[in-house]
Amino acid sequence: MELTTKIALILHLVGIGALLSGFFYQLKDWGTGMKINAGILHGAWLMLVTGFALAALVPMVETTEQINNWVLGVKSIVITAIFFIAYGYNKKEKTAKWVVPAIAGLTTLNICLAVLGPILIAK
Repeated sequence: MELTTKIALILHLVGIGALLSGFFYQLKDWGTGMKINAGILHGAWLMLVTGFALAALVPMVETTEQINNWVLGVKSIVITAIFFIAYGYNKKEKTAKWVVPAIAGLTTLNICLAVLGPILIAK
């Protein structure tokens, strides 16, 4: 079970990388309107699936680490918002100027919640 959890974590990190690299690739079109590319869409899908898988798998592994349900809930809302924004604007040739930067900002927020959330939000 621990190996499955580690593989899910690796895939989750790959999803984060795909989302952010898709954003950086689109920076060249900042003024003319960015597009949701395949990296953003597939990274969002991968993060959504592996995030929920990790939420189910981590309690099964014997560990001393406690899961903060508030952080987990907020992270779930953020990644779901990322996925639905990416999916909703996927077929458009040019998106509104806020779409791709919002996805990058929400991804960064998700990373900050993962690292700092358990420290900042007390149980």
